[in-house]
Amino acid sequence: MKAAKHLAACWGLAITASLWALSAHAQGEAAHTDGPSFSCTAARTAMERAICTDPALAVADREMAALFALSRESAFGTGPSSELAAQRQALKRMRGCEGAEIRKCLKTVYAERNGALAIAALMHAPDQALPVLRRLDPQFAPVLEAVALWAREPVDTDWSAPERAVVRTRITALLFPYLTRLSTDEGQSFGWSILSEPYGDSPKVRTTGDLFTSERHFAAFLNVLGPYLDEDANGIERNLPCGAIVRHPALIEATESVFGSTMDNFVLRNDCEQTLPPTPALDTLAARIRGTWPDCDGTIRFAAYRSYQTALDRARLGQAPHEARPEIAAPDGVPTAAVETARSELGRYYAVHLGKSAKDAATMATDAISGVVSTAHSCGT
Repeated sequence: MKAAKHLAACWGLAITASLWALSAHAQGEAAHTDGPSFSCTAARTAMERAICTDPALAVADREMAALFALSRESAFGTGPSSELAAQRQALKRMRGCEGAEIRKCLKTVYAERNGALAIAALMHAPDQALPVLRRLDPQFAPVLEAVALWAREPVDTDWSAPERAVVRTRITALLFPYLTRLSTDEGQSFGWSILSEPYGDSPKVRTTGDLFTSERHFAAFLNVLGPYLDEDANGIERNLPCGAIVRHPALIEATESVFGSTMDNFVLRNDCEQTLPPTPALDTLAARIRGTWPDCDGTIRFAAYRSYQTALDRARLGQAPHEARPEIAAPDGVPTAAVETARSELGRYYAVHLGKSAKDAATMATDAISGVVSTAHSCGT
């Protein structure tokens, strides 16, 4: 209730209490009405009145309340997610909708927010999340369904086992059209060359059967797919669910730099920043690094930006590789105190959410922050 009171103080009781959807009773009441998830008898603002008088917006509001309630727990399964901060931003945008275009503006915000919340809830509530994703982003929804099915199986699953035949058939059917387009569309030939004739020991993927060879093969396919998806996504960010990466750490490779060009800017991302527990000190450090990043020329800079983002994601996930490193040096323009505060925070974070000993957590935190600062301020040259 403290969270609800805090939100009410910021944005007004009627709308924020409904979006927070704290109690099962409130959700049950919302499910049996044609209106939004809040009482329209108390509607006072233009935003609330617009939602109450537009059936489509009312449905979107109930949908957002339900999905938000499903996304409060972190993708680790322990502690709160960071969705409250993202929800506050969505509410702020909604309150900024006004004038003749208020309904169009609200529709846009609801679509973007509900799409993000559906991805956040996908791994633990697919029956609620998938219908939303199929409606809002039909081009990407089959990929997300395939990822969810694949990630619910154990790490290094034996996909040839008879008991997995049905799931394997479904994943194959979902992803076959995308792999076919990669292999036959001249406009996707660069991505196909990366998959079919990879450099070094990178996984080779030429058929849907190859997707089940290893976790790295599945991730490699997803890694090249993003830039070739149709653009119409209702403004929804095409993220992989962090819950899938928590279950299958190799999936982080699907979000890494792979093209070495502007195309890396369109590689699939993940929603770990929103769905894992809050890391305010790490967020502050990241903001400091971004604010002091030097100007970069050339398209290779997008690969550098993506490498830095992957280091941040690995820090939040506790996946930074352990390496012998020199003493951590703060990037130019970034206070050493910001680096050390983030490192201390991550040590506590790994102990609480990943159950690590104090010693192991401290080592992991050093590895994580080293990875972040070593990739910071790079232009890819």
